[in-house]
Amino acid sequence: MIRRAAMICSAILFSGSAAFGQDWQAAFNLDSRVGYTTNTYLNPFISDWDPSVNTGFGFLAPVARVSMNKNNFSSDMTGGIVYEPMFDGQPSWKGGFGVLGSRYRLTEKLFGGVEAGGSYFSGASEQKLFWMVPVITFSPSLFTQFRLKAGSSFRESSVEEREGYSRFDSYSFELETWPGFNWQLKGGIYGNLDQPANGLSTVISADHLFTTSLRFSVRAGLESYQYQVATETGGGGQPPVGGPRPPGEQISDEADRFFRIGISSTYQVNRSFAVTLNADHLSYFSTVSDEVPTDVHISAGFRYSFSPGPGTKSRAHAEWKQNGSQTIFLRIKGAENGQLYLIGDFNDWEHPGIPLSRQQQNRYAVQLALEPGAYEYKILLIDSSGEETWMELSDDTYTVPDGFDGENGLIFIE
Repeated sequence: MIRRAAMICSAILFSGSAAFGQDWQAAFNLDSRVGYTTNTYLNPFISDWDPSVNTGFGFLAPVARVSMNKNNFSSDMTGGIVYEPMFDGQPSWKGGFGVLGSRYRLTEKLFGGVEAGGSYFSGASEQKLFWMVPVITFSPSLFTQFRLKAGSSFRESSVEEREGYSRFDSYSFELETWPGFNWQLKGGIYGNLDQPANGLSTVISADHLFTTSLRFSVRAGLESYQYQVATETGGGGQPPVGGPRPPGEQISDEADRFFRIGISSTYQVNRSFAVTLNADHLSYFSTVSDEVPTDVHISAGFRYSFSPGPGTKSRAHAEWKQNGSQTIFLRIKGAENGQLYLIGDFNDWEHPGIPLSRQQQNRYAVQLALEPGAYEYKILLIDSSGEETWMELSDDTYTVPDGFDGENGLIFIE
């Protein structure tokens, strides 16, 4: 069931990583869509096999998240509710979920933590899911992360053949990497600890950022579930020499396989509103049948995001210039009154950072001697009253998610 938990986490609509760029952050998302589906299994929140729906649907999911970090420790808590009315008289789905994750930096590149969560949904059936798993994250570079999870989850369903709680001991191995500024690749392997070959699934995805506003994603997945079927043998026909053959059973190995492919795109109208399109296709293969049924899930809608925490009062345009001696000049426009500081990987995120000197009105500069590599950074504004604000970076500045629903600037030194 870690696979199901991972689908819920990815559907939360927030991206997370083991970054330590700010003390705390609060964020709110509202996802609204309409679409058409032929199987609720393609809904990442519900993931309940029901190919009989074949109907249009609506979708509304407000989600809130609060994140914090202190020195080498970070934690985040996410919760939301989901309402999905099904058309054509089908039962509507409704419910909620919560996820809590905590991480501690063990070494420069290694993080240890734990993830726990739960969900409850009711509609055509009633289902509850709870899980708690340790998480090990290894980051060989700023652009690559490996995550290993292994633990137990518990699911209760009101469907008759699955009534009562079921325990699943599962593992997952996930990879996330940025081969370029405009590309993000993800992959995951999910399996059962007791029987690794029974219930193995893989997922890969590729995201491409065409512009600062337009993102396109392609994803594919394969799930394989193996089981044994017993059939009676013997009896019927002429008895063999020595007497009739006693009745018995023949055991055969069978498998169900699900192949899924999907595409989605997001157009960021502004920093708060985005338009989304999504389409998924599922093919079902079984060794006990020659039929290959297919299902689809299509939706379109909008997403509203709001972050009331630091980073909403001002915006900065950062211009990095490099000369032959690896000295970097940083110029900023749009600063308010107060002292500006540059904080990032180059000073181990030590607060408050490196002070910037004013060159002229709304222009600041700093010189840094950096070795070749990639560096994340933020710009901190401390006003005359001592209030601290993370400055938002302009849309034409290279940024990456900071792990707390904000952004870190990114500079690559050759």
